[in-house]
Amino acid sequence: MLAGKVGSNMTAEIGGMRQKEHIDAMEVMGVNTAAYLIRPKLIGAMVAIPLLVTFSACVAILGGYVASVPTELITDDEYIQGLRSFFDEYNVFMMYVKALVFSVILTTVSCYQGYYVEGGSIELGQASTRAVVYSDILILLADYLIAVLLTG
Repeated sequence: MLAGKVGSNMTAEIGGMRQKEHIDAMEVMGVNTAAYLIRPKLIGAMVAIPLLVTFSACVAILGGYVASVPTELITDDEYIQGLRSFFDEYNVFMMYVKALVFSVILTTVSCYQGYYVEGGSIELGQASTRAVVYSDILILLADYLIAVLLTG
């Protein structure tokens, strides 16, 4: 979902700057536009997306608690015991590796599509769509590869 919302926004923002010749003006002033425009987005994604993943994991654990303990399916102690007995630190490590890789893919693909867009608003819309599709495909591929490499 982040690739759809955040990725298309990044593509549209940088692509709009390319179309309005803001990037050309910065290059004339001697600014390294790729580093100036893309690096902050990449660093921000590499910080924010793992934080979102952490928050989601906490909400999932809390949701399991709320769904099972108040309805008296299991007791509070049984839920905690289940969390402790099935907890695997390696899964947490893999979760953060995937979050970092996915954030890099999402940011670089989206920024690349926006940075090299040519034409008008129709081409910008197409670049935004390409960014989402390419990001989704690459994230699915990376998910498979990481799972194979880290669990094999």
